[in-house]
Amino acid sequence: MLNLLSRLKRRWQTEKPPTLSPAEGYRRWAPSYGVEPNAFQRLEAEVLERLLPELGGREVLDLGCGKGRIAAVAAAAGASRVVAADLSLAMLTGGKAEDGIRRLASALPALPFRPASFDVVVCALVLGHVADLGAALAAIAAVLRRGGWLVLSDFHPEATRRGWERTFADPDSGRSFAIEHHLHLLSDYRAACRDRGLRLEALEEPAWDGTPVAFVLRARKK
Repeated sequence: MLNLLSRLKRRWQTEKPPTLSPAEGYRRWAPSYGVEPNAFQRLEAEVLERLLPELGGREVLDLGCGKGRIAAVAAAAGASRVVAADLSLAMLTGGKAEDGIRRLASALPALPFRPASFDVVVCALVLGHVADLGAALAAIAAVLRRGGWLVLSDFHPEATRRGWERTFADPDSGRSFAIEHHLHLLSDYRAACRDRGLRLEALEEPAWDGTPVAFVLRARKK
């Protein structure tokens, strides 16, 4: 893992690939996304899945689902309803109709759900792509039931300050691209959660070589 992270860090520090919007970036990345998860993704996933509340019997939204890794975890845990939403239609293809997961295209902050629709919302590696953090968290809080949980993760702001970027190799051209990313401080997340009635329960900051590279938080709606 450390060797892979070292290579990623060197690449992000020395190269400045063109930047794409999230919609265009994930459209291009979709064919190869998640085929070979990198060390960062494995580190983030390990912490995020540990911070998930009990999902059995609950209604779960995997928001910004990508290929639906958390939706699959929720379905396997016996969630009563699982919805996987992503801004990229290309990311949503390939799912099995019989897995019981509803898939739909949707992007923050305009979520097509009624208020208080879900017991758990998981938003992994998404909110850094959204310029208006407050609006995004307001939309998430609105679809959560009272007592429901939000679990979210993203690049650590310290890594963003050091120039780390969300990059991928376009499977068609082989060119490297970055995806638009905004710096939100952990204090911004805390304040935005507090202002929208989300009480912070846990915050972890997995690090590599002494530098935090990701963060995962769990908050509960009052």
